Amino acid sequence: MTSSFLLLVGSFSPMISTLNFTLSPPSLTLVSQTPAGTSPTWLLGNPTNSSIFYATDETETGGLNSLIIDHVTGKVTPIASISTQGGSPTHIGMVGNGSTQLGVANYGGGSVFFTTLEDDHLHFANPQLVKFDSVQKSNAHQVVSNGAQVLVSDLGADRVWRLNGGASGQWSIQGAISRPSGSGPRHIVVDDSSLYTLHERANTLTQQTAVTPSSTGQPTEVASISIIPSDTPASATLYAGELLLAHTPSPVMYASNREDPSPAGDAIAVFELNPLTKVAEIRTGLQHLRGVALVGEDNAYLIAGGMKGGGIKVYERVSAAQGYLKEVASLPAGVVDQPSSFIWVPPQDVATGGTTQASTATASIPGVVPTSSVSRAHRRYKIGSW
Repeated sequence: MTSSFLLLVGSFSPMISTLNFTLSPPSLTLVSQTPAGTSPTWLLGNPTNSSIFYATDETETGGLNSLIIDHVTGKVTPIASISTQGGSPTHIGMVGNGSTQLGVANYGGGSVFFTTLEDDHLHFANPQLVKFDSVQKSNAHQVVSNGAQVLVSDLGADRVWRLNGGASGQWSIQGAISRPSGSGPRHIVVDDSSLYTLHERANTLTQQTAVTPSSTGQPTEVASISIIPSDTPASATLYAGELLLAHTPSPVMYASNREDPSPAGDAIAVFELNPLTKVAEIRTGLQHLRGVALVGEDNAYLIAGGMKGGGIKVYERVSAAQGYLKEVASLPAGVVDQPSSFIWVPPQDVATGGTTQASTATASIPGVVPTSSVSRAHRRYKIGSW
């Protein structure tokens, strides 16, 4: 067990911030800040090399960047960039049953952009754009791998698109899962053939069954539950945010809200599965709770940030009897400007195996730790499986 680890923070400012989280006693400190485009809002770690990660540049033209982090100093170095061929990219996902292709949701462009990683996992090749032209208003928001299929939540079109890859490796639309009109499907999780969808405008979490890579019809809805806190005024206008799944020690989901008028800040709703049941509502003291992520070995911690106030907070994931989440560390507002996403940087001792082409590409960079694999237990469980 490591005594501390690094965290990376994406934001709506030009900076990516590196934080250090010390486990005992728990503390959170700023290590460094690095310019990385105009608006590096979403971050994704490379699953085979913990020194490499990717960031969107959420601008009107849209960009995707690769970066390297120095494990010793926490310094971040931008390496390569590519246009996403669409505006306001909001999410990056690993797709295609592997670790060599990325999918990026273009919110402003109503499209999803795909690119293959070159052998060094730092440079991009074979770009492809899939546009959702069949609807009047498309706001693609998230890209999730579902085996050989890709699912794309479309907040504007109230759909979850299904894309399949042909023999040539090109992706094409195979159909869509319809969601209630005006609900705004924002983030999704696929687990054991169930699709969980968090709706931004309806503020609901739904469960649908039998969503497999080969399925094409409309799945059956078995649950739909509000994530709005029970003490929030009915007149308040809230917007659902992040959706996270942790499998250990028992399956649990976390769904966040934004813009709650409560002086206690935005809340995180906690759900147990099988059946889907809301079991807790946890006020965070954060305003406009944008970024939420599971971090650390075995996803032992949850980190959350307020874009409009409250700073950044780290919670230990505890038992139901202890309240599910226990705040253990924080950074005050203003240290990191407009935090929007988080990933943790797995320390060297959670990686196993020999050397890959990706690790060879970074081995000569001081402080960069070459790794060949990171187990599922140590990855950031954001959505789906990758």
